[in-house]
Amino acid sequence: MPDCPSSTAAPATARASFPAGLFQPAGTYRFSVDALLLASFAARIQTARTFVDAGTGCGIVGLALLLLDNSIAQGFGIDCTPELVDAARNNAQRLGLADRFHPLEGDLADPRFRERLRTALPPADLVVANPPWRLLGSGRLPASAARRRALFGDQRTFPDFAATAASLLRQDGLFACVVSPDRTQDMLAALQDAALAPAVLREVRNKCDTFPLFSLIAAKKAAGTETRIEPPLLLRHEDGSVPPESLEFCPFLR
Repeated sequence: MPDCPSSTAAPATARASFPAGLFQPAGTYRFSVDALLLASFAARIQTARTFVDAGTGCGIVGLALLLLDNSIAQGFGIDCTPELVDAARNNAQRLGLADRFHPLEGDLADPRFRERLRTALPPADLVVANPPWRLLGSGRLPASAARRRALFGDQRTFPDFAATAASLLRQDGLFACVVSPDRTQDMLAALQDAALAPAVLREVRNKCDTFPLFSLIAAKKAAGTETRIEPPLLLRHEDGSVPPESLEFCPFLR
């Protein structure tokens, strides 16, 4: 997705073309299909009046949630990169969602910030996160500091996101996240430590005979939750077309 300045397009036009046209500052991580799938996954599972998008970036997941569900009263986006917080505000304004989406700056790795956040925000029905999947030392680091923060974390990253969700959710609230398949067990362990019970697991594959691309995970802040494993979501037919069920699941794949 290319960089672009703040658009003067009417909100209706901007919404119709979403996610095209979202402003993403130079040097920051470019969102991908995983963010759109996460928003659709969360919207299908949890009815929410309030949500928090942890690690919001340019606002892609939170804004997609608001476009998918008009009944959501308000959402908050949290990010530690000031230029991304500004971009999220810019994108919310462009889409006519500035009254329902409120980006905030802060570092979720800081327990003091998480505690301030818990006392400042209303209990959330839903927390969503697309956390850094790659472990530091497991690959070549990008030159940009913002891209490094978006892509690479350490052994505390998943526990920090799970702890954030647990502290912000109301009882019986839901945490939805997307991770790489090789880190699924790491996230499930972090959820257990945060007293969040896995409720839904779903793999995403490019085609039926390929390895998984992502794992979509939903966890409840509730005792006695049973885990439902849903069939893999296939993004493409063999001819490259998008299956109708995938378009129904995520209309932004059009």
